[in-house]
Amino acid sequence: MTKLFTILLCIAGLLSCNTRKVEPLAFVGPKETNGKETIYHTIPKFELINQDSDTIQNSDLAGKVYVADFFFTTCPSICPVMTNNLVKVQRAFKDNPQFALVSHTVNPAYDRENILKEYAAKMHADTKNWDFLTGTKEAIYNTAFYGYFANAGEDELAPGGFLHSEYFILVDKKGRVRSGYDSQGNAKGVYDGTNDQDVLQLINDIKTLLKE
Repeated sequence: MTKLFTILLCIAGLLSCNTRKVEPLAFVGPKETNGKETIYHTIPKFELINQDSDTIQNSDLAGKVYVADFFFTTCPSICPVMTNNLVKVQRAFKDNPQFALVSHTVNPAYDRENILKEYAAKMHADTKNWDFLTGTKEAIYNTAFYGYFANAGEDELAPGGFLHSEYFILVDKKGRVRSGYDSQGNAKGVYDGTNDQDVLQLINDIKTLLKE
């Protein structure tokens, strides 16, 4: 799978180099027009704690392109796949100070700082620019729903007892949710974190945002 992913990444890179014009990425979410400019949805203020017990706020991500997702460390299904794919994304932008990742636990009662730190090490995530976040359930679930338009919460019918989406959310340097386009020319909105093609597109779309 890793070899196939590498081959696809190389092909995607060659295609992107041969593309004469790169379309601006779409803006996701509600927008307002004040007569002079369009005001797009931005991630609302949040304050969470990372694996090193540091407080992480919006200001820590200002001026950076970043990818957000939701998971929990005892997830028995898709979380390991998602995290492994984010490791691939991180490696594509190694040492780039304008790129970051944030992974929010949906089980903050269990996933405290030490648990998140152990999980990051287990998954070979470089925490120099990747924060694994915990906090109160209310803060995390509200950030998911109102900020990233993502599902997150307790659900006894879901694997492991918690509901979260498999999607990665791309955010630009101004805190606005952005998205590439599907084969029909429609804005994707989000990227499937379990799908190799979507992860490849995410990497290319990050490159586009970094140039803005």
